[in-house]
Amino acid sequence: MPVVSLNQLTTDLRSYATQLVEQVGFVPQAMDRPLDAGDLLFYLSETSMPMAAFLRKHGLFSDADGLHYDLVQFGVISDLATKVINERRAGNLEGVWREFDLSTDDDMDNDGGYILTALAALELMYGPKT
Repeated sequence: MPVVSLNQLTTDLRSYATQLVEQVGFVPQAMDRPLDAGDLLFYLSETSMPMAAFLRKHGLFSDADGLHYDLVQFGVISDLATKVINERRAGNLEGVWREFDLSTDDDMDNDGGYILTALAALELMYGPKT
């Protein structure tokens, strides 16, 4: 499983800044400074504790070594994040909502949309180049 140091992540985010904002919909946490690793980590840190455990189980987490990710697992993670959004929109708070202890529209953003944005950013930077 690849790991990218936070310094390298910052460098990579800055290299892809225009594409991240225009293509992925990545929103920096501050407009008065260049992108840094914290901008991407924000998208992954706002999740519920059960969702954070799920992400870790599937290889997406940060620690002292940097950001760990497993592109092979992105499909599983994406499916769950999409399910969080779709179930909320359908008013179904029983399935993944109950399983991951979610309850608010913020949860739909944090455990759905934010994760999808982070995955798209990582795929842009580290996924296969076509």
